[in-house]
Amino acid sequence: MPAFFLTFIAVAAAMLAGRDAVRVARLRAGLGWIGPLLVTVLLAALAGAGLAAWIAQELSPLIRPHVKPLVVGLALALAAGEVLLRSSPATPKEPTRSMGAITLVLLLGMVTDASGFIILSLAIATGEPMLAGAGGALGAIVVLGAAIVAGEDWHALPLKPIRIFVGAALLVTTAVIVFSAL
Repeated sequence: MPAFFLTFIAVAAAMLAGRDAVRVARLRAGLGWIGPLLVTVLLAALAGAGLAAWIAQELSPLIRPHVKPLVVGLALALAAGEVLLRSSPATPKEPTRSMGAITLVLLLGMVTDASGFIILSLAIATGEPMLAGAGGALGAIVVLGAAIVAGEDWHALPLKPIRIFVGAALLVTTAVIVFSAL
């Protein structure tokens, strides 16, 4: 179960500091939808976390055990860079009303942003890709669901300090993992 809880906490923190929460909060504020956005978040989180866990399951046997901590460190460093360097997306002038487009954007974000790297790295490190994927999906659903419910109020959160804190925590974790592996 450590794979589930570690991934849940790490993905929830990265999502809280990331771009997707801002994106869905803006969509909720602009479109007024709650139910359809929640379904979209659920589908995208499950599919994205499942894909990251599947990739980890396929890659894990190819990586030598003594190299796995370095792979985890690299993935967490990439996640930290994404959290620290990429700012929130610009507010769209005309938000899309296509649930398919919204789902695709959230799915791609889930796989290629910090959350995907975290799920991938922790699934490889723990050897439990299904539990890591489930924890990552639940972490994403909780944070993105809260962003949808909050809507425009999501911007009242101190998002920049949260991004700095989460990015720094990911960098410290990266350093600890890499130096303990050497």
